[in-house]
Amino acid sequence: MRFGGLLVGLVLVAGIAGTAVALHSREENAQFVSQQQALAPVGAAQLESLILTTSDPRPGYAGRARAARCFSSVHTALGDPWACVVSYPRSPRVRYRVTVHSDRSIYGSGEPEGHPLNGVLTVRGCCVAGGTGP
Repeated sequence: MRFGGLLVGLVLVAGIAGTAVALHSREENAQFVSQQQALAPVGAAQLESLILTTSDPRPGYAGRARAARCFSSVHTALGDPWACVVSYPRSPRVRYRVTVHSDRSIYGSGEPEGHPLNGVLTVRGCCVAGGTGP
């Protein structure tokens, strides 16, 4: 019986120690949280500038984007999702739905206006500068 009480005591101590370690690991990483809270907002002009560096993704088409216009109805730091209309050297314009990731890289998918494709066009880039907001 004496060893039974000792065994129960050891199990309780191990359980309490495990609980303390688990609770400690769930605490916020203060440095990560402060970096995320200090994100400069992404502005439409900064996103448009990055999109202007992309090439026409349509098969058989070539050339860099000539004009881009982006809109967001969300007022968060990254402004996701964005709607961007991009003009390339050859018509028609391409309408994208663009996501800005926390590392400021972008990914967008879309299709030409009025000319649906069998598939989706994509645009990618890195990295959007901080701006004054959407």
